[in-house]
Amino acid sequence: MLFDDMLRSPVLRRALAAGEAQAGRVVGRLLSSEAVATGLQGLLGAASTARATLDAGVQTALKAARVPRADEVQSLQRKVDELEALVGALSARLDEPPRREPPAGEPR
Repeated sequence: MLFDDMLRSPVLRRALAAGEAQAGRVVGRLLSSEAVATGLQGLLGAASTARATLDAGVQTALKAARVPRADEVQSLQRKVDELEALVGALSARLDEPPRREPPAGEPR
């Protein structure tokens, strides 16, 4: 494993650490800049607004296509499960042998 051996090299480790430290300093300077911070804040705000607009558009399209919401599907699934249980119970009762009623006047 040549790559694994390279990663264990002390020279390469020092070079990577120095590169990470330098990158950290550059990012620190960028983030401490008021212009960059303001730009990032604006970008995040715009992204949040775009996401909300997209979500609203998707909801409108789904409603127009008459696609049910997840909670509506879950509600229908519960009702179907209840109906299946009821039909199963009725089916089991139909499979039972009929009870004979004694003729009128005979004790039960």
